[in-house]
Amino acid sequence: MPKLVSVFASKQQTRALELLLSNCSKVYSQAGLARNMGCSASTVSRIMKPLVELGLVKMDTIGNQMKILALNMENERTKILLEFYNKFKNL
Repeated sequence: MPKLVSVFASKQQTRALELLLSNCSKVYSQAGLARNMGCSASTVSRIMKPLVELGLVKMDTIGNQMKILALNMENERTKILLEFYNKFKNL
């Protein structure tokens, strides 16, 4: 059973998740997500790993290097998190 600390492990990870939740239909490149967050692509890679392992985020590689990231809208945890996020932001 996943723990919330694996989802909200750091401020950067929480920021990335909030960015993805607020733009749930958008697909980001790893570099693009890093630009939006004001951090390095290696930081994005590190903070996304647990979210990918939990199935909250999908990561695919295009060609030899370009990584793309998006919320995994097929995952039940993602659906619950998105529902929570939408309710929370409207309080």
